[in-house]
Amino acid sequence: MRRETAIAPQRPFFRLLGECLRFPWRLLFALAATAGLSASGLSLTWLVKKWVEGPLVAGDRASAAGLVTEAALLTLAMVVSLFLSRYLLASVSQRLLERLREKCMARVFELELSTARRFPTGDLLSRIFNDVAAVGDFVENGIKRLIGDGVLAAGSLAMMFLLQWKLALSACLIVPALGLAGIVISRSIRAWGARAQRAIGELAATSNEQLQGLTTIKGYQAEEFERRRFADRNASYRKKILRTEWWASFLVGTVFLVTGLSLVGAVAYLSRLVIAQRLSAGDLLAFCLFGAIAVEPFRRLSQVQGLLQRSLAAAERVYEVIDLPGETVRAGVRSNVRDACDVDFDDVVFGYEGGRLVLDRLTIRIPAGESLAVVAASGGGKTTLARLLQRFYDPSAGRIRLSGRDLLDFQLAELRRLVCVVEQEPFLFSGPLKDNLRYGFWDAPRSAIEEAIFATGLEPLVRGLPGGLEATLEESGHNLSGGQRQRIALARAVVRDPAVLVLDEATSALDSEAEGRIFSSLAPWLARRTVIVLAHRLSTVRRAPRVALLHEGRVAAEGSEAELEESFPLFARLFADQLGSPSRPRSPERGKEESAEIAVETLAALGAPSSTAPGADD
Repeated sequence: MRRETAIAPQRPFFRLLGECLRFPWRLLFALAATAGLSASGLSLTWLVKKWVEGPLVAGDRASAAGLVTEAALLTLAMVVSLFLSRYLLASVSQRLLERLREKCMARVFELELSTARRFPTGDLLSRIFNDVAAVGDFVENGIKRLIGDGVLAAGSLAMMFLLQWKLALSACLIVPALGLAGIVISRSIRAWGARAQRAIGELAATSNEQLQGLTTIKGYQAEEFERRRFADRNASYRKKILRTEWWASFLVGTVFLVTGLSLVGAVAYLSRLVIAQRLSAGDLLAFCLFGAIAVEPFRRLSQVQGLLQRSLAAAERVYEVIDLPGETVRAGVRSNVRDACDVDFDDVVFGYEGGRLVLDRLTIRIPAGESLAVVAASGGGKTTLARLLQRFYDPSAGRIRLSGRDLLDFQLAELRRLVCVVEQEPFLFSGPLKDNLRYGFWDAPRSAIEEAIFATGLEPLVRGLPGGLEATLEESGHNLSGGQRQRIALARAVVRDPAVLVLDEATSALDSEAEGRIFSSLAPWLARRTVIVLAHRLSTVRRAPRVALLHEGRVAAEGSEAELEESFPLFARLFADQLGSPSRPRSPERGKEESAEIAVETLAALGAPSSTAPGADD
């Protein structure tokens, strides 16, 4: 397992800024409009000073009309700047979020299976949607405040220096103090914001798990337990988000206190100068207005600091996914294999991380065009064979070859075109039935789809669905039975036309008679494929001319089903309930030994840590 690389605290800021720079013209015009909005506001404030010292005192109507015209034009400029600033920043923000969501999902598709499964589904969804959405505050409250409030603060201070430079200089002394307070308090906001984002990810993972297991929850009457579990996670998130808000509110209060007292002090001092006739009333009013404008950016920055820090904390979680190493892709060469090919497992060793070896020097040879059934106790490594063939995992030792070539020498995309696995619980996508049948082979001719439908007995389903092949399936095919879903998965494999077909309990939801009809119909097609059947049902195993029995990660026996039933007690025990009676009488002592062995196998099936490796969900 690869460790996630820690991201330096400043890194998300600059990475997000780099993402925004991918839209330079939109960003440039947005910032120009934001700066124009601030400059228009400063100009209107200066007009107030001119109004107080001119028309308000002298009663000059001509100059009053000119000031009104200037104010109207500045107001119009502010409206235009406000519209452009808001819209263009939203445009940059939404493009940034769109890009991050796409990069996250693209990286998930590129991850090795073992890496992807380290993340609960709900947590990944929370990162892709909740965390990415939180990043939007970076543009709205980060870049916008940096430019807009920067122009406001700089312009206001310049005017204050023009009016009373000594007092303006003393006012500037509070800026470092506010900056230091912001840095210190922001660390706590950032830390608690990160905890809150993790908590919402855990909450999403819990709710996703509960929705997927709703029938189990109701069947076992565990509604109250699951309600409490969700409530606990929900309360944990609420506490963390409130702690973040506590620190953000403390920062806002600190800034308001310091700037408010400073402004009051400045007004008191300047009022004395006006009384002593050393300063005009217009200058007093202008200085106070510019002073209020100058402190406003600091106040707003303190208000958005919580949002900004949570945005950066969310960005860290997003980039944790984007920075994960993708699936190792070797160059390889394209294969000329199109029909059945030899499949060889040579001394293959494999174990899931943290668990025992699932395969221990396993050796199997399957000639091209033949079928092999593989049987084993639960957790014995059957599904692992399928995962290794598609290179979702690589063996720790040994080699797997197709037609004499090591799997590592194939292009990954080419290998997964050659090897197709039909699982016991196939995944169907919401959308037209036709798209589920040609999934991954989008230019499949209609004739191939129709042949697959006929071979797998799907005609009654197609005729019964409104719209036929264009009928829309519900999420995961919930509007279909288990047998119908398995038929669709088999038809999808036929349309894909692989060289090696792995059937992992692919007909378990069908009765033996329906299973027999499908295999009889598929017989000519299967004859041109190398077929590996992984099954627990004896009727399925009997259809293969050769059976391999796995035990302790190796092939314990190999032969026909009848030979194994007659000669190997372990095989007879695996299918005892389906054979109807033990293959031979047992002594009481032997019966106890077999009961103990079956108990061990039962524990393995239940996922006991001592006997089942993580991920060996055979």
